[in-house]
Amino acid sequence: MTTRLRIYYIITLICMAASCSRVPKHILSERKMRVVLYDMLIGEAMIEIKFDSFRILDDRQAVFDAVFTKHRISQAEYDSSLIWYGKRLDLYMDIFKLVLKDVNANYAALGDMKPVALSGDMSSQDSIDIWIFKRYGVFTSDKLFNSLPFDIIPEEPYSAGSSYLFSLSVWGIPPENNQKAVIHLNAVQSDTIISIRTAIDGDGTHEAKLSTLIDKEVLRIYGYVSLNAADPAFHRVYLNDIRLMKYK
Repeated sequence: MTTRLRIYYIITLICMAASCSRVPKHILSERKMRVVLYDMLIGEAMIEIKFDSFRILDDRQAVFDAVFTKHRISQAEYDSSLIWYGKRLDLYMDIFKLVLKDVNANYAALGDMKPVALSGDMSSQDSIDIWIFKRYGVFTSDKLFNSLPFDIIPEEPYSAGSSYLFSLSVWGIPPENNQKAVIHLNAVQSDTIISIRTAIDGDGTHEAKLSTLIDKEVLRIYGYVSLNAADPAFHRVYLNDIRLMKYK
């Protein structure tokens, strides 16, 4: 192969690789998203374990800013990527499963410690937090529509008649805000979908409880928290301590 042909061949391979990419240029690649999500998960775990040391929002934010600095990205880049992947849940879950695999592998590397069960498959326990995503979020007024979607599909169906309690803490909703944030929570049972919608009308802790049918196993739990940011009174809303408890 001549030098010129070799150059053409290399250029062709590069172009083919670029054209096959599933991620736009302004979005973090799947590989980059994997390592960033891993560090974000570790940061969240550190905050939860030592919550007394991170009661101030700025202290919690400093942990995540350190992750952004480490990976040479901005929070805006991370947030945009998270929104992009959030709209493509199959791709996001593929990445998140790899992140959980990395976490468990590092636990196992410590020696005799048992890896933490982070698969989302916890159907055998009476009550458990099945939330496997990040426990915080930020809604900003520069977006016409803010959404935090989630989708949990257990390896084995959850028991029939189980109930689910979605909860989170919210800060930043002004009293005069006319655009209510809402929680949508859904359970798929065979050919039936059980749904509930709860409004978030101000700062504080909010919950949405959903009970399922007693004669059908639960195949999937999904939903989202959303906020229409068209109201000029809205600036920035923080979501924190997000949990999704499953009860038998």
